[in-house]
Amino acid sequence: MREKSDISLRGLAAGAAVIVVGIAVSIGAAALIATNVPSPATGASSGEPPKIEGPALQTSAHQDLQAYLRDTSARLSSFGRVDADHVHIPIERAMQILAKGRER
Repeated sequence: MREKSDISLRGLAAGAAVIVVGIAVSIGAAALIATNVPSPATGASSGEPPKIEGPALQTSAHQDLQAYLRDTSARLSSFGRVDADHVHIPIERAMQILAKGRER
């Protein structure tokens, strides 16, 4: 004698049919909306592609680099306050403090 199965083929077929119909209705509704609803132009350009200007070039790159290096060097070799809770110290002094801390 055959043992009765716990799976109902009729129920399985009905569930598959519900899923297939749901997918078909979703695709049909999306297609209907896409064809009947006009899409507005978005953004400030009203659908026109943006005009891209060229890059802003440095006119005095050498002087800018020299000023940057001078400012960086001055900051690395001087004391100063960053904000109410922090200060910066010369890098040589910071290395001395770290070396003294590791000796202990």
